[in-house]
Amino acid sequence: MSRGARVDSIDAIRFFRAALVKFQESANSALTDAESEMHQAHTWLENEQRQHWQREIRKCHELLMRAKEALRMKKLFKDSTGSRPTAVDEEKAVKVAERKLAEAEQKAANVKRHLLKLPKEVQTYKGSVQRFATNVQQDIPLALAHLGEMVAKLDEYVNYAVPQGGGEQPVPVQGTGATMARADVPDEDVKEKLKPSAESSEEKPADGEASQSAS
Repeated sequence: MSRGARVDSIDAIRFFRAALVKFQESANSALTDAESEMHQAHTWLENEQRQHWQREIRKCHELLMRAKEALRMKKLFKDSTGSRPTAVDEEKAVKVAERKLAEAEQKAANVKRHLLKLPKEVQTYKGSVQRFATNVQQDIPLALAHLGEMVAKLDEYVNYAVPQGGGEQPVPVQGTGATMARADVPDEDVKEKLKPSAESSEEKPADGEASQSAS
């Protein structure tokens, strides 16, 4: 057996619908931002970081070659006194260049690894938010349309005007714009006039008795 819905406030439905609209806007914005950030991350790794560390590797390799050459020359030739000068500074420069080259190569390897890993992470993310995105893009618009129709029908119902002479009058409900119907109650003197007298009802014979008397 179907039962009518008990609606205490149409404004509450309006407020809920407005809040749902704001939620949809925020959710769509968050999904769009996430999609944009994933694209930017891939572009950053592919075009900026990969090329940057490739250039750094070439620079560090050249720096290491120069440091090694300076160390070789320092050890090969003697100074003016005929003794071989110390090559401590050149050896330190070689170690620094080797460390920078190793760091650049490690960074380039990290970029390559993340470029291979990123598409899988993107697919995992999209799979996890697919149901949420469907709700935001399809189910919420349907719910908003349904709520809009509900509010329109409720407004039409509470603002319904009873025709004149129908025995009921629309009564406005303060603060809501709604109306309620009530039956007109006759005045007491009118009620008395409308009451049939007891004597007239006793004196009036029934239809059956009148027929028997006539016969």
